[in-house]
Amino acid sequence: MKNLLENYDLLFAMTILSAAAILLKCICAIIYQVILRDSEQITTTKNKWIRSMITRFEACYKLKLPINNPARFVENALEHYHFLGMSIRSFENADIFCGLILIETTLLSIMGSIYYNFSAQWIAIHAITLALYLLLLCVGEFLFQVRRKRKRLQLQLVNYFENTLQPKLENQYLHPEERTAYQNEYFEENHAPKQAAPTAMTQGITEDMQELIDSLMAESKITQQIEEKKEQLNTAATNEKMRLVEEIMREYL
Repeated sequence: MKNLLENYDLLFAMTILSAAAILLKCICAIIYQVILRDSEQITTTKNKWIRSMITRFEACYKLKLPINNPARFVENALEHYHFLGMSIRSFENADIFCGLILIETTLLSIMGSIYYNFSAQWIAIHAITLALYLLLLCVGEFLFQVRRKRKRLQLQLVNYFENTLQPKLENQYLHPEERTAYQNEYFEENHAPKQAAPTAMTQGITEDMQELIDSLMAESKITQQIEEKKEQLNTAATNEKMRLVEEIMREYL
């Protein structure tokens, strides 16, 4: 154990472990980026994992088993995603596991150095190395943005399953009668003769026209009565004149 500490073999192992963790984070970032790109064209994607999710989602509705929480469905699918026999979450959390191991290894090394009376320089080297590796792990997360990509991917998949695919499958498999009734009603409404509802302006114009027609009819009736009276007077005057002429002729003849 003393030789292991004196030869800085633990520092070499910590270096390899940190490099492996950063490599795993890089692989995870590439995987998430590929899936995220395919999810942006999810209706035409050829990604087998996404197509498998869609198939399982549709199969549940075909069996009349609706999925009430698409977000949980997507999260569960991400949890079971594997690459090279390892869970994608293991790749994603490689920096956390590595950081914990580095801290524990460094603490044990410092305790051993105190036991074997190593110099303060040796302890300082291990402490500075630990801080440097932890900083590299943080920089790797900042550069690769693995957790941000996972969140974007999850939101994008949930948006598709919850707002696009789920309503479609519910109408198709769970409520076919309502869907058919709605289509028939929509068809009848679009093909029925449309009659414009009378507006307030049209109704006002109609009332004014009716009043004008009524007044014209009344005036016409009055005019007709006047003409009839005139005709009656003219007839009476003509008869009176004829009677006077006959009396004069009888008197003088």
